[in-house]
Amino acid sequence: MKLEGKVALITGGGRGIGKAIALAFAGEGAHVVPISRQGSFAECQAVAEEAGKIGAKALPLSADVSQKAEVQAAIRQVLDTFGTMDILVNNAGIAKHNPVVDILEEDWDRTMAVNLKGVFLCSQAVLPTLMEKRSGSIINISSMAGKGGSRGYGAYSTSKFGVMGFTECLAREAREYNVRVHVICPGPVASVLRASNHPSDVQEQLMQPEDIAEVALLLVTQHPRTFISEVHVRTMWM
Repeated sequence: MKLEGKVALITGGGRGIGKAIALAFAGEGAHVVPISRQGSFAECQAVAEEAGKIGAKALPLSADVSQKAEVQAAIRQVLDTFGTMDILVNNAGIAKHNPVVDILEEDWDRTMAVNLKGVFLCSQAVLPTLMEKRSGSIINISSMAGKGGSRGYGAYSTSKFGVMGFTECLAREAREYNVRVHVICPGPVASVLRASNHPSDVQEQLMQPEDIAEVALLLVTQHPRTFISEVHVRTMWM
C-alpha cells in the first residue's frame, strides 16, 4: 500500500475525476475525504461507502469551496477525525461556455469563485498542517483550456489560466517546507460536466476519469528524489 495511513482531501470528490482519484487513493490505503457542495453531498456519501468496501476509512463532507468559513470548518472536521492530513486535490470545478458577449456576470463570478478562489481557499487552509509536518502534496486540476484559449471558453479558460499561475507560485513557496505542488491539465474527459457543454461527444472516445487518477496517484507516490526537479510544477495530460 503506497498511501497507507495518509489522509487525502478531494474537492469535487463525488463524481468524475474527483471520484476516480478518491477511489484510487483509497485502493492504496489512504483515508479519503471527498468534499462537495450540499446539493452533491449524496454523491460523496456514495464514494465514501465504495471506499469503505475496499477497506479505506472515509469521511464525506459538504462544503462550498468558494466560502472561507465552510472550507475552514471542513478542515477542522478532518483534523478532529484523523488528527492530520497529507494530500489535497483541488478538483472542484464548474464550466458554462458562452461567447464573451453572452457571458452573464453572475456566471463569470461563480466560475472564478469555484475554479480559482476555491483552489486558493482550500490550499491556504491545508498548508499550515503540511508546512508544520514538512511533508505532503497538493494537486490542482487545471485544464488544457488553462494553456490556450478557445472560442466560448472566456470564463472557464481565464479561471484555469489562474490555476496555472497560482500553482507555480505556491509550488515555489511550499518547496522549502518539503511540500510538493503539482498541476494536472487534462484534455477532454468523459464526465457529466463535459457532457453538459458538449452533448455531441462520444464519451467512450474521451479520456476517462480513471486515466487522470493514475496520474494523480503517480504524483503523490513518486520517490522523494524527484522533488528536486522543477518538472513537478507542471504535469500535463493530453
